[in-house]
Amino acid sequence: MFEETWESSAQILVVDDVVTNVELMRLQLTRAGYQVLTAFNGEQALESIKRTLPDLILLDVMMPGMNGFEVCAKLKEDPHTQLIPVVLVTALHEVEDRIKGIEAGADDFISKPFNRVELLTRVKSLLRIRKLYRQLEKSYREIESKNAILTEELRMARHVQQHLLPTGYPSMERLAFEVTYRPTIEIGGDFYDFITVNKDEVGVFVSDVSGHGVSAAMLTMVISTMMRSITQETLAPGQVLDRLNLQFGKMVEGELTGTFVTAFSLLVNEATGRVHYANAGHPSPLLLRGDSDEVEKLDTDGFPLGLFDTAEYESREVDILPGDKLVLYTDGIYDVVNERKECFGFSRFVALVKELRYLPAKKMAEAIMARISAFAQQMPQPDDICLVVIEHLR
Repeated sequence: MFEETWESSAQILVVDDVVTNVELMRLQLTRAGYQVLTAFNGEQALESIKRTLPDLILLDVMMPGMNGFEVCAKLKEDPHTQLIPVVLVTALHEVEDRIKGIEAGADDFISKPFNRVELLTRVKSLLRIRKLYRQLEKSYREIESKNAILTEELRMARHVQQHLLPTGYPSMERLAFEVTYRPTIEIGGDFYDFITVNKDEVGVFVSDVSGHGVSAAMLTMVISTMMRSITQETLAPGQVLDRLNLQFGKMVEGELTGTFVTAFSLLVNEATGRVHYANAGHPSPLLLRGDSDEVEKLDTDGFPLGLFDTAEYESREVDILPGDKLVLYTDGIYDVVNERKECFGFSRFVALVKELRYLPAKKMAEAIMARISAFAQQMPQPDDICLVVIEHLR
């Protein structure tokens, strides 16, 4: 029904320098229910189109001044008119002339003298195509509008998330910190935080929500709020994860069942070098000894948060010495892929950390990310990345 209504109200511009030809076409088209505009040369046609965009143009080829090929070429060069179907009406039958019309951008041809049935059939067919173009244009504008809204919402969400992340690093005499946070889009599902306890102790928390994008980012905000509330009562890493697991598990019951978070929590004392830590299914941090080439993993068992409300998280401890470094990270850092579909991989990541272990924390983090970016080249980042380097200064 819409198609019939639209076709009957369609405006068709007839262009021919012979008045009889114009009137004959106008008569046939008007009887078929179309609205008809007329022009008697190329210049008049272009002026008419400036005033009113027609839905289809029937354009004579052989006209004085600007011929039909030239008019058609101008219309197809202009973004405002290039999608209007143009039918060249011609008495020329040579293949070269048809090729010239195609090169000018003509959508179809009608030979003179024209047949009424052929004329109306071609017009109806091209108007259907024109209708589809209009629908595509409308859909494109709607998508652009929605994308603009989404972009603004992402910008606002990023603004909120950025305010949840630390604005700086803990001020410690013997500990240096460096963080790289790189979400896949404007916002991400990775999260980190520092909790300064006193002049000697600081807590460090790193987490990774399953998935990425807006939904994951929303959950990082929940994790942040819960974690900061819990650390008002206890800073023991195992207890922090125990309570976080219970609270988060209750929240994701029902529609969010299956959503989980990996997390690593530690408490470090710069005076003693003692580190207490606990893990909830997170990639094990790497410990680099200043006097050794070996890379140690801070292994400890623990299910991701939100899967089992009976899960318990064991706190372990290790001592770090001046010159040692701790490297915390999310799995996105070694999940990057290059153009050959090769994954950077955990083994290559460990080897890279080992190679760069003697650099200061800031330069080490920068060098790690530079090497990973060079590996991936222009390939999109598949997952959020968070890297935290802690250095016990000599």
